[in-house]
Parts: sequence; C-alpha cells; structure tokens
Amino acid sequence: MTTTSAFFSTVESNRTIVLPNSVPIGARVAVILLPTENGDDDNGVRNERFQQVLNAIRSAINSNFTTPEISDQELNQLIDEARQLAKTQ
Repeated sequence: MTTTSAFFSTVESNRTIVLPNSVPIGARVAVILLPTENGDDDNGVRNERFQQVLNAIRSAINSNFTTPEISDQELNQLIDEARQLAKTQ
C-alpha cells in the first residue's frame, strides 16, 4: 500500500503556497480550502443562546412557575415554530 503525505499551509499574499523541500518541483498537488479559524463564532452565538435558555429555565424554577397543560401536538407545533424562527435569525 502506498501512502500520500498531507501538508498544511497558508496561501501567501502573492497567492503562493509554501511546501516542504521534500515535495519536488513540478509535483502534482491537491489544494483543499479549509474553514476559517473564526468558524467558532457561530458556536459562540449558539452557546450564548443556550445559556439564555438555561437562565430562563432556572428563573422559572426559582419563581415556582407551573407549566400549563399542553398536548403533544401543541408542543410539537411550538417546537416547529421555534425552529423556523431560529433559521431566520
């Protein structure tokens, strides 16, 4: 079995990619664009939203909130509406 080496590099301002000397000049290479490192920003927003929900739950528990009677169908409808709202934000 043959192996293929993988190298990680960053595109320079002159649009070149620096590779180790072990890669011969003229070698065929593949380039794969990776997500930017600030992709964690999306997780930060999700985590903040999750924390807000947890805080609301804690607040409801501390105020002795009692949940209203609700059917499974009504609950599913509310969940669907919340998911649709989250997609638009």
